[in-house]
Amino acid sequence: MTLSGQVIVVTGGSRGIGRACVLAAVEQGARVVFCSRRNGDDSRAVEAEAAARGGNDAAVGVCADVADEASVSQLFAVARARYGGVHGVVNNAAISREALAVSMPTADWDAVMDVNFTGVFLVARVAVRAFLEQGGGGRIVSIGTLSQYGVVGNASYATSKGGLAALARELARQYGPYGISSNLVVPGYVETTLSAGMSQQARHALVTGSPLHRPGTPEEIASVVSFLLSPAAAGLNGRQIRATGGLMVVPA
Repeated sequence: MTLSGQVIVVTGGSRGIGRACVLAAVEQGARVVFCSRRNGDDSRAVEAEAAARGGNDAAVGVCADVADEASVSQLFAVARARYGGVHGVVNNAAISREALAVSMPTADWDAVMDVNFTGVFLVARVAVRAFLEQGGGGRIVSIGTLSQYGVVGNASYATSKGGLAALARELARQYGPYGISSNLVVPGYVETTLSAGMSQQARHALVTGSPLHRPGTPEEIASVVSFLLSPAAAGLNGRQIRATGGLMVVPA
């Protein structure tokens, strides 16, 4: 499996699963443009580690808000200007606002949907346009969550991520004939900054509910993502790949 010669865009690439995806891609020979909303010290650390693993100029971090159309367009403009094109994208950026459905403020609901769902659509739309302008061919990989099958206390997150499965299938049907694939990776419980706010009780339930009896790692998810970005995954399109360690549902 190799990504040699490929240019990959990763959203939310400064920490957690996104960071692991950036580093896995450069190790496979890709050049990566990744974004975060702050583009601070975390991003500089990823750039330095990417250079150590993939050579100078292996990855560059930029400031971008996936919920903003102009910002997304600029993200891809940086990729084209720096590396000459875009061959794959990883939709990883996400936020969470925990609350029961009836008590969630509308502003919080909108914020989660804007980043986790609309943001993925905006990135995918620009990506498809870029792929077609380059003559076709390309990979879209989005990061879902086991919570999309239902979770108590986080309706906005579960709903926003659940919509990604339908979007992946629709993109696959529309643009598969042009050599463009769209797939969804569904992690189980992975210890990241996003999951750090979970209670100890919830973490224990997720770990004991997994046949592995441990959390997944960002690197394990990134290895699946790298495969889906590679030529080896040419026959996979519109699929959900569950990388949950055998965990089937989020315990109530």
